[in-house]
Amino acid sequence: EIWEEVVRFQSSLRRMFASFGQGVLFSETVLPSQNNLWQARMDVIPVPKNVELDAEIYFKSSLMEMAEEWGTHTKLIRMSSQKKVKNCIPKGFPYFFIEWNNGGYCQIIESSNFSKSFGVDTLAGMMELDPVRFKKGMKAKDGDRSVVLKLCEVWKNFDWTLELDGAGVGA
Repeated sequence: EIWEEVVRFQSSLRRMFASFGQGVLFSETVLPSQNNLWQARMDVIPVPKNVELDAEIYFKSSLMEMAEEWGTHTKLIRMSSQKKVKNCIPKGFPYFFIEWNNGGYCQIIESSNFSKSFGVDTLAGMMELDPVRFKKGMKAKDGDRSVVLKLCEVWKNFDWTLELDGAGVGA
């Protein structure tokens, strides 16, 4: 049930960014942490359409370069709308997953020094930008609030959860 909700959010986000002429990439990193707890990081990254179209080439190259550092599972798993992560990665295995409109790649991670920000860092390199770094306890800038409020207003037209309240999407 939770996975179905994630898929619905992704579909709504794709529609929202498409309405602005943008593509979107979804990045997921799942790693073990101290005390046998797991950490999952999911990034939703709006990008220009041409960047989304080039994502396959860049991520394939980056993942293949890094595979030797991660361990013995060097096989890159190609994903599609029929082939989902939950069906390809054994439960309890750490992995990195990147998804674009019609596919994606998944890689099992065996190294404890794998960067949680690998997806964002690869994308930043692809777009010739500096990687984004978030610091714990970092204060928001003054303009951040208005950007978030604007996003919330736009999101209302695509928010599938409104259907649960009987309001309907786009109402």
